[in-house]
Amino acid sequence: MAALLVKNMPPELHEKLRRRAKANHRSMNREVVAILERELERPGEVALPKPVGIGQPVDHDWIVQSIRDARDGSR
Repeated sequence: MAALLVKNMPPELHEKLRRRAKANHRSMNREVVAILERELERPGEVALPKPVGIGQPVDHDWIVQSIRDARDGSR
Protein backbone atom coordinates (compact mmCIF):
# COMPACT_ATOMS: atom_id res chain seq x y z
CA MET A 1 0.00 0.00 0.00
CA ALA A 2 1.05 3.54 -0.67
CA ALA A 3 1.78 5.98 2.13
CA LEU A 4 1.11 9.69 2.36
CA LEU A 5 2.71 12.16 4.75
CA VAL A 6 0.71 15.28 5.50
CA LYS A 7 2.90 18.21 6.46
CA ASN A 8 1.99 21.48 8.15
CA MET A 9 -1.44 20.35 9.32
CA PRO A 10 -2.91 23.06 11.53
CA PRO A 11 -3.40 21.86 15.13
CA GLU A 12 -7.13 22.67 14.94
CA LEU A 13 -7.56 20.43 11.89
CA HIS A 14 -5.57 17.65 13.55
CA GLU A 15 -7.83 17.84 16.59
CA LYS A 16 -10.99 17.77 14.45
CA LEU A 17 -9.67 14.72 12.64
CA ARG A 18 -8.78 13.02 15.93
CA ARG A 19 -12.27 13.65 17.34
CA ARG A 20 -13.98 12.52 14.15
CA ALA A 21 -11.92 9.32 13.99
CA LYS A 22 -12.76 8.57 17.62
CA ALA A 23 -16.48 9.19 17.01
CA ASN A 24 -16.38 6.81 14.04
CA HIS A 25 -14.35 4.18 15.94
CA ARG A 26 -11.48 4.39 13.46
CA SER A 27 -7.81 5.22 13.55
CA MET A 28 -6.88 8.65 12.24
CA ASN A 29 -5.31 7.00 9.21
CA ARG A 30 -8.47 5.04 8.43
CA GLU A 31 -10.57 8.19 8.92
CA VAL A 32 -8.44 10.09 6.39
CA VAL A 33 -8.80 7.23 3.90
CA ALA A 34 -12.59 7.17 4.43
CA ILE A 35 -12.83 10.94 3.89
CA LEU A 36 -10.71 10.78 0.74
CA GLU A 37 -12.69 7.84 -0.65
CA ARG A 38 -15.99 9.63 -0.08
CA GLU A 39 -14.83 12.97 -1.46
CA LEU A 40 -13.15 11.51 -4.53
CA GLU A 41 -16.35 9.64 -5.47
CA ARG A 42 -18.26 12.91 -5.70
CA PRO A 43 -18.73 14.41 -9.14
CA GLY A 44 -15.97 16.89 -9.75
CA GLU A 45 -17.49 18.85 -12.58
CA VAL A 46 -19.87 21.70 -12.01
CA ALA A 47 -22.76 22.03 -14.43
CA LEU A 48 -22.70 25.37 -16.17
CA PRO A 49 -25.89 27.27 -16.87
CA LYS A 50 -27.43 27.14 -20.34
CA PRO A 51 -25.85 29.66 -22.68
CA VAL A 52 -27.74 32.88 -23.11
CA GLY A 53 -29.28 33.14 -26.56
CA ILE A 54 -28.72 36.16 -28.73
CA GLY A 55 -31.20 38.81 -27.72
CA GLN A 56 -32.20 36.87 -24.58
CA PRO A 57 -32.16 39.10 -21.53
CA VAL A 58 -30.11 38.05 -18.54
CA ASP A 59 -32.58 39.08 -15.91
CA HIS A 60 -33.39 38.04 -12.37
CA ASP A 61 -35.62 35.16 -13.51
CA TRP A 62 -32.90 33.73 -15.77
CA ILE A 63 -30.35 33.89 -12.95
CA VAL A 64 -32.71 32.24 -10.45
CA GLN A 65 -33.59 29.47 -12.92
CA SER A 66 -29.91 28.88 -13.73
CA ILE A 67 -29.14 28.48 -10.02
CA ARG A 68 -32.05 26.05 -9.58
CA ASP A 69 -30.97 24.05 -12.63
CA ALA A 70 -27.40 23.83 -11.30
CA ARG A 71 -28.64 22.63 -7.90
CA ASP A 72 -30.88 20.01 -9.50
CA GLY A 73 -28.18 18.88 -11.91
CA SER A 74 -30.45 19.53 -14.89
CA ARG A 75 -29.55 21.53 -17.95
